[in-house]
Amino acid sequence: MSLRTAVVGLGKQASEDHLPALAASEAFELVAVVDVDETKAASFSDSYQVGGYTSLAQMLSEHQPDVIIASLPHAFYMEVIRAAAERGIHVIKEKPFAVNMQEAVELQGLIKQHQIYVGVTLQRRFNPVFQAFHQLRRRIGKVYLFEGRYTFNIQDLGEGWRAWRHLSGGGALIDMGYHFVDLLIWYFGLPTSVTARLSRGNRENQIYNVEDTAHLLADYVGENYDEKIVGAILISRVYPRREEELFVHGTKGSIKVQRGKIERFDVNGELIESLVRTGAWMSAAIDQLEHHAEKILQNDISSSHQLHHHLLHIAMIEAAYRSDETRGSVSPQDILQEFGFPHGK
Repeated sequence: MSLRTAVVGLGKQASEDHLPALAASEAFELVAVVDVDETKAASFSDSYQVGGYTSLAQMLSEHQPDVIIASLPHAFYMEVIRAAAERGIHVIKEKPFAVNMQEAVELQGLIKQHQIYVGVTLQRRFNPVFQAFHQLRRRIGKVYLFEGRYTFNIQDLGEGWRAWRHLSGGGALIDMGYHFVDLLIWYFGLPTSVTARLSRGNRENQIYNVEDTAHLLADYVGENYDEKIVGAILISRVYPRREEELFVHGTKGSIKVQRGKIERFDVNGELIESLVRTGAWMSAAIDQLEHHAEKILQNDISSSHQLHHHLLHIAMIEAAYRSDETRGSVSPQDILQEFGFPHGK
């Protein structure tokens, strides 16, 4: 069985990842595309030979898709999810899961009430380079430190919806930084505390009201205080060059993870092994959509009910924003407890 699918939002993510992945997968049948830009909707409608719409309501009046794949400005997701939930339509969406914990709680309520699946696209979890970390970690002893850097050099930060907090929910941290937050939680779990400092206005003569740079310190403290991991990540849209790198240090060696390569070194910095993967992003895009399709087809939405790792993402990001506002350290677990999730569940 193929899932009848509509794609809502035809920007770069949909055109370069989602639509080609759908075309390459037998798990989906594309039936409609939607975008407020009439020219864009018509162009993709012609390219994929499906219905093209500028109105979600009109598309839903003419089609009953099984799933909507949404790639939109962050402020517009809830409107689409509410409309889908009322009709029992599942949703696969771009990150973030939500822009804050209040929205995450509302989203959880919709999922439980209407028994729909909501999945978030996080391609690194389906890329063999990033997956290999878990195998290599066993070879570097006790992890005690990580250093991360995810940077772009975006020339015009005042252009588009990402420039404005009311549309984006935040800047570099909640947008591109979401991928690094996911990596840290996937690799190490939820930090004990987060200390964040955000910087804004670092493009001269440009107007925007979100952070362009974020620096996070995170620590993980075990039951024995000596069992501790400390780390720092830099997220920036105004860095001189593009970088994506996570360096993890252990008592017996270290691991360096980059976009297309992972390497393991001994304690003296000598290279022991490496894995290089080129052209893996399309495979990851297909695999992640088929992962969500399998959950939907098997009616396996219990994990979506729990929303465990999604809530951890939002709790960590909210902790970072609060830390910057208060100039102190904030516990993500305390935020989960504040919203009624005492054990992150």
